[in-house]
Amino acid sequence: MMTFVLGPSDGEQSFKANGWSNRGRFDVTGSWYKGENDVLKIHFKMSFKVVMWNAVFFNGQFDPVHDALTGSWGYSAELASSIGPMEFRRIEPRYLTVYPSIKELSDNKPRALWKFAIAAVQNDIRQRRCSWSYMAQRRDDRETVVSFTLRYLFFGKPLDSEEIQKLFAIVKRLTSADACFYGSMVYRKRAYTLMHE
Repeated sequence: MMTFVLGPSDGEQSFKANGWSNRGRFDVTGSWYKGENDVLKIHFKMSFKVVMWNAVFFNGQFDPVHDALTGSWGYSAELASSIGPMEFRRIEPRYLTVYPSIKELSDNKPRALWKFAIAAVQNDIRQRRCSWSYMAQRRDDRETVVSFTLRYLFFGKPLDSEEIQKLFAIVKRLTSADACFYGSMVYRKRAYTLMHE
């Protein structure tokens, strides 16, 4: 998950933003124009502060019915080289962590939205009560993300396919603030290890 706050830029139909995610802080620069039927088309580039991450490009449109940016992403601005669908929503991060994927919504939208509503209420109750299961899950998620990311990106025993799936599942349920914090822990541990080798 990532969060960014959009603001106007110097150009008439351009915008910029600052954002954060598990890859750290990043800058967004982009532009928009009205296409056919007054559909708002949006293109932007996310440039990460950490040198090792490639820039990510988004090409899509604003969906006023769902109040979302929907489109595709890739490591090039060319549409033909897109990697997959991407969606940005204006939902509180704690709810976005349990929001259904694009595939779940396209397969069975009513079922996916009911599951989302139930999961959001359950998550709120667990968080407000500061239940042990909620705190334990956050601790376990932090430890898993930090250790698996270090192994996935830098050093240690390579992750097997089951561990990669587990890492991706956990990253999907993190808020952007947690993801950014865990990412900073990864880079701190990496720097500490490199200094003491």
